[in-house]
Amino acid sequence: MLVEIVVENFFSFKDEATFSMVASPIGEHPESVYGKNHIAVTKLATIYGANASGKSNLLKAMKMIQEGLLLQKCSSSEWLDHIEPFHLDARTEKKDTMLEVSFLLDGKLYRYGFFVNRKRVTEEFLYLEGDDQKDLFFRNATGQIAGGEWAEMFRDIILDDTRLALSSLLSAPESAEHPELKLFIEWFTEMRIILDTSKIGLSISMAKMHLSKYKHNLLALIQVADPSIQDIVVHELENSRNGRPELAFFVVKTRRNEAGESELHCENFRFQDTESAGTVKLLALAGPIIEALEKGGLLMVDEMDTQFHTLMTRYVLELFSGDVNDKGAQMIYSTHDITNLSSNLFRRDQVWFVEKDTYSASHLTSLVEYRFDDEERKNSFEFYRNYLNGKYGAIPFPRPLDWWVDNGK
Repeated sequence: MLVEIVVENFFSFKDEATFSMVASPIGEHPESVYGKNHIAVTKLATIYGANASGKSNLLKAMKMIQEGLLLQKCSSSEWLDHIEPFHLDARTEKKDTMLEVSFLLDGKLYRYGFFVNRKRVTEEFLYLEGDDQKDLFFRNATGQIAGGEWAEMFRDIILDDTRLALSSLLSAPESAEHPELKLFIEWFTEMRIILDTSKIGLSISMAKMHLSKYKHNLLALIQVADPSIQDIVVHELENSRNGRPELAFFVVKTRRNEAGESELHCENFRFQDTESAGTVKLLALAGPIIEALEKGGLLMVDEMDTQFHTLMTRYVLELFSGDVNDKGAQMIYSTHDITNLSSNLFRRDQVWFVEKDTYSASHLTSLVEYRFDDEERKNSFEFYRNYLNGKYGAIPFPRPLDWWVDNGK
């Protein structure tokens, strides 16, 4: 499970910023906290902020860590090309970017991070925290493993300055036999980070797997958006442009025949053509949502509420925050929808705000850092009224309308 993400000099985050899933000692929504380990973490978190405030950059940081370790879609040098320091300060442009993540696996707390620029990895570390605190490995500025309990495991690995040492270790054949490394591979591979929901697509092959494996739960989730859907099937069609076969979703719906009797009908109900953009998006997200809940994985979604009705978003959030989620799944999403900014749904330590300062550098703040009296904590209206009134920052500041110039005169 995710515990913390720390970023520094990455896109709009100039100074060190920490996003934490650690549960504060407050009594709100205990059902939304995992407390079985020596550290309690929350199941759900939401991130608010104005447009261009830097919300997406926090998710990008986690995506960079994942891609750097797995290198599934690019080479190590291509991965380095995606590193972006804070550009609005000449000093930070020349400094390294720092990314760090803390996570719980099998009851153990690990802290992993690295310093990197567009040319090379300059430092890397992995620690076991808590009662059994250990230095597992440390990679120094010369690119060598300088110490740690796992140092011997790197003996036969040729390290590349452009590649993370842990990535090289995870890809080594023997890593599949190492209990801890096997857990690392599973956790980083199974996490889903969706940065652009407008381009998520239906991911036919992935969704087909979900249909066969999680069919009941997937249909139940889709029916929240469209109760008339009774089934979803996958058919092979011929692409009209290139003649190649392709897979497409079709929905089986209930309709009335000429006698007025209800019957199931599949013909011509192609999912993308008959369903709203929100329902199509829900099907695209349904697989990752159900997979996370079934496997206890991490799901991060940027602007999840786009094209979703507020109550549809709330339904998904309640899946993660309630007792259904008992396998360790976590969801983090960014949003502009304040209607779900409610004490009935969130603990204060689950709500985060991202705001830029006068130098366009992003800063993170948790709602739990603000003072509330007992009445305010119970009153959901206070949460979003205070947010709209600017108490927590992280909102746009529209200029007075007297700036308008009529160019026709």
